[in-house]
Amino acid sequence: MVIKYQIFVDKNLLIVKYEGVFNIEKYKAQVLDVIQKPEWNSIHKILTDLRSVTINNGPEVIDEIIDIKENSIKKKHISVQLVNKPTITALSHLLQLELNNKDFETDFCSSVKKSIKLLELNDEEIEFEKILSSLEHTF
Repeated sequence: MVIKYQIFVDKNLLIVKYEGVFNIEKYKAQVLDVIQKPEWNSIHKILTDLRSVTINNGPEVIDEIIDIKENSIKKKHISVQLVNKPTITALSHLLQLELNNKDFETDFCSSVKKSIKLLELNDEEIEFEKILSSLEHTF
């Protein structure tokens, strides 16, 4: 799995894009890496682009993601997952239900336009697509 990401301090935004077959250990390492960065303090919005990822063991992964979030991410933020496949959409919905029950603000959508709206950003859709395709960092 390849993880691309970029922090936009001026927008209080972290964008993370997963590509390939999802790996929970790499996910956890990336989460722990990001939350240790000084810029993490300014992040209040997270967009996770899941359009290029495959998850083979969905239900087990949901429980592990919830555990990682509960034990690692201690601050309030809005989290939106950008999805485009039935399996990823279903898993995102399950994740949303579980996390929202645990006082996390989580949503998912299937369009860049909707993700911009959910995150209350002022970006144009075309420009935001360019950002998503050229994230600066790889983990």
